[in-house]
Amino acid sequence: MAQKIALSNAEFAALAAVDGPRAQPKLPSEINARLRALHLIERREWPNGPLWRTNIGNRCVRVGQ
Repeated sequence: MAQKIALSNAEFAALAAVDGPRAQPKLPSEINARLRALHLIERREWPNGPLWRTNIGNRCVRVGQ
């Protein structure tokens, strides 16, 4: 069974805002670091490509985590 990831309201809002285009709001560094550590977001093009939600991140947004 998958473990539920506990996100604060600010973290969830930031995760929902990450959707791939280059013109996205800048995430606060602590939220960015936490979402990356949880493997919820990633960069598609290194080093400065846009942020994308991973499959896990998409699942969290879809279920309204």
